[in-house]
Amino acid sequence: MDKFLKENRKFWSQFTVKNGSKKLLIEEPGWAMILHANAIFAIIINQAKGYIPVWLCGKNCQERQLLQSYLPNVEILTGKMKWLPRKLYAVVIAFPKFIKIIFTKNILDFHYDKVKYGDIVYDVYLFENKVATIKKIDLRLFKIIAKCIFRHIKIKAILQSGNYAGVMISHQVGICGGVTLRCALRYGYDGYLRRGDYQSTLQYFTKPDEAYNYVYKPSSADVDQIIAQLGPGLNKIFLKILEEEISGQGLRDNIDAFSKNNKYYTNRAIFNRDFGLSPDRKNVFVMLHAFNDYPHSAFRWMIFKDYYDWFIQTLEFAKKNNKVNWIFKQHPSIKLYTTKDVCFDKLFADCPDNIIYINEDKQIDTRSLIYCADLVVTCLGSAGFELPAMGAIPSVTAGDNFYTQLGFALEPKTKKEYFEILNNAGKIEKLTPQAQARAQTAFIYIYRIPKVNLTACPKLSVSQAKGKDIDERYWDKVLAQYFTKKDTIIKELNSYIAAVRNPNFKKLITKIWNCA
Repeated sequence: MDKFLKENRKFWSQFTVKNGSKKLLIEEPGWAMILHANAIFAIIINQAKGYIPVWLCGKNCQERQLLQSYLPNVEILTGKMKWLPRKLYAVVIAFPKFIKIIFTKNILDFHYDKVKYGDIVYDVYLFENKVATIKKIDLRLFKIIAKCIFRHIKIKAILQSGNYAGVMISHQVGICGGVTLRCALRYGYDGYLRRGDYQSTLQYFTKPDEAYNYVYKPSSADVDQIIAQLGPGLNKIFLKILEEEISGQGLRDNIDAFSKNNKYYTNRAIFNRDFGLSPDRKNVFVMLHAFNDYPHSAFRWMIFKDYYDWFIQTLEFAKKNNKVNWIFKQHPSIKLYTTKDVCFDKLFADCPDNIIYINEDKQIDTRSLIYCADLVVTCLGSAGFELPAMGAIPSVTAGDNFYTQLGFALEPKTKKEYFEILNNAGKIEKLTPQAQARAQTAFIYIYRIPKVNLTACPKLSVSQAKGKDIDERYWDKVLAQYFTKKDTIIKELNSYIAAVRNPNFKKLITKIWNCA
């Protein structure tokens, strides 16, 4: 580590720290990849706006030397402030709110200080307890409510204690990032959301409702503009980006979806035969979610209580509907989001023969659905735009998401509308060429436009990124990037600094012609 600290300071000394009058509060360092990317964007914002980075840290900030190797005079807030009275206050405030939830059963309606936090509390409960749904309101929920309130109180106190411009976080979900962002926006401070690593995003927020603005979401106007710009070249760029995603050059999670270990079907008859499905019925694929992967916090609403509720109600409906084949496909990254309260084998036992379950051990390549699916059903997953783009396969969603109202998905607003669509699944036709073009445009935008290359971050596979020893090995990989790609890194950083300096800056984007 001593070698890295020395070389890291040498590399970043190329940027003279600007000491402006305002500060930028940055979330706790976290694991190596997040710390590195956060530090880089702290430098970018410092160079663009002059904001002095201030890092939140624990009582014993073990990352102090590491953080100071990026910016030597960086301010670090440890647990020196006397927070105990405020913690007790948070517990007192949380108690009546918890009692109310016990009686109403409505977790999502929880607010504090005019800020909605029920979705964050709900999702943190699922994630921390490794469960798919909340079956019983218990003291674990009370603890999370208290933590949420205390985080809000703490962030408010820090921001109002100094001349802060705003905050920077790496996730808009969870207590650490989600509460920090919403609290800052509540009191008129700016918010910066930084996501990713070797492909990064930076989005700027100023209003409380913008906390739900998903960084990868295109607007209908964005889609119209890209279609007009690309014209006949749209399909060529789409296929290029699709090939990059399939080959593992794009989103890390897509490596599982398009893994060479998955069986790839290009013949519908063979697929139906292998899974014992009637060739006389249409195939409806229900694409399962990772149930505890924060179902509520990133979007404004969903029809069902949570991902599990959506799944179980859809399964019960399918059991009573023999007009189509129902294929429930497990999420390709489910191994990273285990749940201890769901046994899929038990849930799919004794189902009618027109219902099958494709588990994580017999995954098929997502491209198989181009040839084998007639309809794709998701709550708010990526399959809802990927399959329309790849094969003009219509999709049904069950909530607000990052491709809502773009003109190609079926988007019911109520359970009644949702099940009416499923009841007529056998009559739904393929998308028109115009609708497929809009889906392809959404694909191009989501996978490329809001993402910029950050060569200073090494590219890792899913297994490498999730490896137990990543915090030790990561820094050697960072040094390798410095030594071999210095000129590219500096060029990128100067470009991003200029973009953030623009008074009209909202998010970093890749120009559409650079996707070609």
